[in-house]
Amino acid sequence: MIRGKFRARRKGRGRNFTFLHFWTFVPETFTANSSINMKISIFACVLLLSAAVLCQYRRETPAEKFNRQHIHQGMAVGECTQVIAKKRIVTPPTQVNPRISCKGFNTFITGNVNAVPAVCAGGGRPYGNNGMTISNARFPIVDCNLVNQNPPAVPYNCRYGNGVPSTKRIIVRCENNEPVHFHGSQ
Repeated sequence: MIRGKFRARRKGRGRNFTFLHFWTFVPETFTANSSINMKISIFACVLLLSAAVLCQYRRETPAEKFNRQHIHQGMAVGECTQVIAKKRIVTPPTQVNPRISCKGFNTFITGNVNAVPAVCAGGGRPYGNNGMTISNARFPIVDCNLVNQNPPAVPYNCRYGNGVPSTKRIIVRCENNEPVHFHGSQ
């Protein structure tokens, strides 16, 4: 317990006040004269807890988001629903649809995942006029389609079909020699 005494003189009379350092929270140190100290201590605690929580939830980079949404080494047919739920893949809110919703279609690269970044570092060629790159190599992929559900499913209870496996070239947008957006496959 960190406490101290402060002696104030006012018109010849002495009064003792107990003061509390803002980083301590010891209930017996609060007196009728220290309600401000209590409010400061509570505010400081709330502020510190809020900062701790916010530090834990940093925003993922575009490359991390690409990896989370489109890379799953060894994914088998029939795992679409479980993998999409585990990776928490959804369609984000827009002006038209202000709520998150089940993603209608998602492609996973299931093999040669260590070769995917190489597509942006010389392992691909420009594709179209929109800054995309198509890979030189073919990758094993699984395409997952949302199953129509009545009533419509809400995240994270979305159901997907078994998935359609194939081996294709991937089309991605690159930034800083890393894939950041999956455009499609060919």
